[in-house]
Amino acid sequence: MHLFTRFFFRFLVVALFFVLIPAPLVGQSNMNIEALKKELAAATSDTGKVEYLFKIGNLFMDGPSDSLLYYYGEALNLIHENLSHLSENQNENSEIIRKFQNYELRAYIEFGIEYFFRSEYTTALEYYFKALKIAERLNDDEVISECHSEIGIVYKSQGKYDLALVHNGEALEYARHSGDSSWTAVCYANQGAIYLKKGYFTIALSNYLTALKTFEKLDQKRRMGACYLNVGKIYAAQSDFEPALKYYNLALVNSLETGSKINVAESYQSLGQAWLNKKRPKVARNYLDSALVILNESGYSHGMNNCFSNIGHTYKLEHQYIKAAEYYRKALELSIKEDNPPGIAESFINLSEIKYLEQNLSEALDLARNGLDNAEKSENLETQMAAYALLAQINEQMGNNKKALAYYKQFSRIKDSLFNESKYKSLRETEVKFETEKKENQLALLTKKNEIQQLKLERRRNLLYVSVTGILLILLISYLLIRQSRIKSKQQAIDLEQRLLRSQMNPHFIFNSLIAIQSFIYKSDPLKAGDFLAKFADLMRLTLEHSRVELVPLTNELKMLTAYLDLQVLRFENKFEYKISLTGNIDKEIMTIPPMFAQPFLENSIEHGLRYKSEKGHLNIIYSLISDRCIKIIVEDDGIGRKKAGNIGKNKHHRSLSNKIARERLSVLSKKYKHRFNFEVVDLKDESGQANGTRVTITLPVKWI
Repeated sequence: MHLFTRFFFRFLVVALFFVLIPAPLVGQSNMNIEALKKELAAATSDTGKVEYLFKIGNLFMDGPSDSLLYYYGEALNLIHENLSHLSENQNENSEIIRKFQNYELRAYIEFGIEYFFRSEYTTALEYYFKALKIAERLNDDEVISECHSEIGIVYKSQGKYDLALVHNGEALEYARHSGDSSWTAVCYANQGAIYLKKGYFTIALSNYLTALKTFEKLDQKRRMGACYLNVGKIYAAQSDFEPALKYYNLALVNSLETGSKINVAESYQSLGQAWLNKKRPKVARNYLDSALVILNESGYSHGMNNCFSNIGHTYKLEHQYIKAAEYYRKALELSIKEDNPPGIAESFINLSEIKYLEQNLSEALDLARNGLDNAEKSENLETQMAAYALLAQINEQMGNNKKALAYYKQFSRIKDSLFNESKYKSLRETEVKFETEKKENQLALLTKKNEIQQLKLERRRNLLYVSVTGILLILLISYLLIRQSRIKSKQQAIDLEQRLLRSQMNPHFIFNSLIAIQSFIYKSDPLKAGDFLAKFADLMRLTLEHSRVELVPLTNELKMLTAYLDLQVLRFENKFEYKISLTGNIDKEIMTIPPMFAQPFLENSIEHGLRYKSEKGHLNIIYSLISDRCIKIIVEDDGIGRKKAGNIGKNKHHRSLSNKIARERLSVLSKKYKHRFNFEVVDLKDESGQANGTRVTITLPVKWI
């Protein structure tokens, strides 16, 4: 289906001229080459020169290929010179740079097309991928689609059908988004060509007929002709040669009317192959020779290996085996040059069959094995089937009955998958449906007024059904989107609430730390004050780092708490001592917890419990692992107790605020992790029932790095 894309690209090049060429040039498309060369010599701007070089090159679209490549090459050199110069001031020259990048893009695509028709597939791919890169940089969806389509065509010609489907799928997706019905139809046609090669005839025909509807509607005769060709190939692959000949003749008439030499050559090839299958070798050879003449004149070798193979078949039918082998070898040489595994496989199989007919079984076996190896590389089912059939015959002749049976089973398996009755019935039903729709449209124009009205009512009823279904579908999708949005918003609100609660703790902690520094500076000498400030700076760094994240490694949390407690010990001149303990199977390097939960309670213990104690106080912090999902923190002091502290201190509200924040944070965590996390505060008493400190127990979620 490369013909579709080739002529589409030609159209776009012409369209580009209408946009970019000054007004006096628009009507000069029929100027001969000498007149264009004079205009080129008189051009004063590089953009004008590039456009004239493109126009001269376009005169050689149907060959010779070297001439087209020469003029486009000259244009590309001029483009690169300008891009190199303009890149020095990209901001000032952005508009003209984009113009030259579009020129470069079109030149690369044209090079890719020409090298494809010259069967130099590797070089063609290099240019197409260069063009794709530029199109993506320019964010040009239409040309991105074109490039993917052409890349898919090259991979199809190399027998890499899965890669071809990937790139053509990309092309089809971009085409649908662009809303260009003509180009979308081209992509459907290319899709059909790939599925035809894979042996998926029903899917191939469906794609072709989808494309053909659009081409006939738009009266795009060249593309209609290419579709006719490929629909004919599907019937030929099913050994149904009468409808195949019908479509081939439609394609030939169309190609002669539009003057497309390449389409004419392919039509001759297809007709030759159809007559060959009908056992009319001389008629077939006349068509094939005509195709070879056109291909030689154009300078294109793409498709020539099929011509050589089919001419070889005509001589084989006439029992001229030496002549047949000569053409098969030509096809093999060209297929090897093209790196075309399906063509290589077919040529080896054809040469093997000649050796088999000449009863040279040893050489026939080696050639058939080579053919099968290449057929399996290309995943071409038809070629594999032919190889298995021939290997079965050769081994049977050589007396290797077990091998012959094994090869025949493989042949039967592939044959059944390609030619089973249900697939062929589906194929014919698809065509009948297409033809019926065309006849119904023609009949609608000729029927009576009441019949037309009835048809309109039926269409309205169908439209109503479709509309109702569409509305229900839209409502369902809207409901799902709204529901998803609500869930997402709820989650975002929970996350935001948790961060807000953490941020409420930070100012409180910073304020009390600054008061501690101030108190220490008033009471201590400058050296100790400097040491205090250095430790406080380290503590502030850890605190700020923790405030920006949801979870922190336990080792970092312990560093922050240690720094804080060291400062408080200094501040209160060793009035208390502390101990941090880890129990259970805790790996503090890989365990993460929500940060800064324990710090407010440590502060409460020091400020309201231990500072008012007459003797030295003790503060214990214990981390213990409850399960893989949960950790318990205990903060225990032997201070004066909450009741006595409330009578002494004025900031009773401070403790209740810490409790409130802790409860709210734990509520948020419980919602998020779907597990209940809480804390409790217990007043401790000695044996005589007197207050002997406070114990705070907190449970938190834990995660592992």
